[in-house]
Amino acid sequence: MIVNPLDQMDALRTIFPFSMLDDEDLKSICPFFEELTLPAGATVISDGYPAADLFFILSGKVKVVLHQSKTDEVLGIMGSGDHFGEDALVGNQTYQTRAICTTAATVLRIRASKATTIANTFPDLHAAFSLFQKTYQLSCSQPLSWRAADEGVELFSRRHPFFLFLRLFLVGGAFLVAFSFLLFSAMASLNYSVPLLLLSFLVLFVGVIICAWSGLEWGNDFFILTRERVCVQKKLIGFYESRHESPVNAVLSVGVDTSFFGRILGYGTVTVRTYTGDLQFKRLPHPYIIYEFLENRREAAALEATQTEEREIREALTGRVDRRSGHKSIPESDHGSRERISSLSDLMANIFNLRTEQDNSVIYRTHWWILFKKTLLPGFILLLVVLAVIAKFTGFLSSIPELVVYVSALVLALACWGWWMYQFQDWQNDVYIITDDLLIDVYKKPLGMDDRRSAPVKNIQTVEFERKGLINLLLNFGTVKMKIGNEELTFDNVYQPSEVQSEIYKRYRATLETAKKNEQQKFVEWIKTYEEIKKENRRANEDENG
Repeated sequence: MIVNPLDQMDALRTIFPFSMLDDEDLKSICPFFEELTLPAGATVISDGYPAADLFFILSGKVKVVLHQSKTDEVLGIMGSGDHFGEDALVGNQTYQTRAICTTAATVLRIRASKATTIANTFPDLHAAFSLFQKTYQLSCSQPLSWRAADEGVELFSRRHPFFLFLRLFLVGGAFLVAFSFLLFSAMASLNYSVPLLLLSFLVLFVGVIICAWSGLEWGNDFFILTRERVCVQKKLIGFYESRHESPVNAVLSVGVDTSFFGRILGYGTVTVRTYTGDLQFKRLPHPYIIYEFLENRREAAALEATQTEEREIREALTGRVDRRSGHKSIPESDHGSRERISSLSDLMANIFNLRTEQDNSVIYRTHWWILFKKTLLPGFILLLVVLAVIAKFTGFLSSIPELVVYVSALVLALACWGWWMYQFQDWQNDVYIITDDLLIDVYKKPLGMDDRRSAPVKNIQTVEFERKGLINLLLNFGTVKMKIGNEELTFDNVYQPSEVQSEIYKRYRATLETAKKNEQQKFVEWIKTYEEIKKENRRANEDENG
């Protein structure tokens, strides 16, 4: 246990949500916490055991694994400032997750009963613990295919439920009134109107469908924060799907706006400002708590990046790992990899080579549906030509001379084949290339212009994708947008745009890591060169004095 109360308060002050409390309040809750120092490979909690404790990480890394019937899923590798063991808050009798230290770790443990006590005492902590519960429940129930295996989800929130209830009340009430009126009219009519009766039940059925659709639409709008990125994910069933995200290190500031009714009901708008634009999510619950959390995580991420860079430079200079800060990690198995199930869409994508890999580059083409639309008209005319020739050959079209039919068919066939091949070549020439350090958009017309745009991966500030329309949703293609400085680069009509977005983000992370290591190595070389010059000068002075 922590002996010095001042050290204990300093430790709690760095952890959200306790960072929102003043010194007196921190001092009052200090006795509820116990510090544990754990070695790499230690199991902190296991699924199936009583959910009695909540944990906060002071240092080190802890892998959290969700136990499922078919296969376990890694919820993320949590670091300093994170928490685990939320089953104790949710009210589950036993843990549904397993937590394993991937490095030596120091954690703070608090009993579930004590956590409930301080939550009831401090309203801000109660709201924060409520967000922890919702985040944990959504992380377990909502798979995020774009998330890396070690990328822990820190915040996962929907819009305030008041707006779901309001929409259901208004829409459902309107349809219920219309149903009641039509049903009463049908029953009260002299001839017992069957059409009105059928119409009333049709109105009721439509109302149920719209209410269910409204619930699904509300349930598919998410605001997500991980250790790597901030993300706004939206989906309008049957019409629209998008995901807008920005790396945490590209966030400039966080803002919150609330109205008079928002402050009463506890909702507001949280805006994350980046270099090129804003990520905005309206009607979030507990907006001020989310604001404080985002600010805390943004500052912690900057501090962690600085400390990591200093440690790595020290290790490079000394030629060894600093065991006090760079704990040895145990090997990781890729629990986050997901098996892809082959489908008709994947088969068509393979046939048309919508995604190919060459060396370290990935090449994307626009979806085959775009090719189909481009070649539909020449293909249709070719079909008419073939049908006309068959009709003439079988005795139809007797009023038209054979020479006219066959010559016209030959000319039209050649023209349409040329037209069809031109459209096919135009589709095939438009490619999008992702390399380790560049994003390339190639737009080339057959026998015409060749336009090539490129942008460095390292300069990406936001990556978004969207799928608009029923066809795009059914066939799973859409547009990926990258904001780079004041410019915007788009990959239009690509298959599986969410996967393309993930690929770009993966290259972005790798590029940043490589650039950071190169800068560190350059700095180390400068220091070594400086030390060599000092030694040479020292020898020269010793020779002169000797």
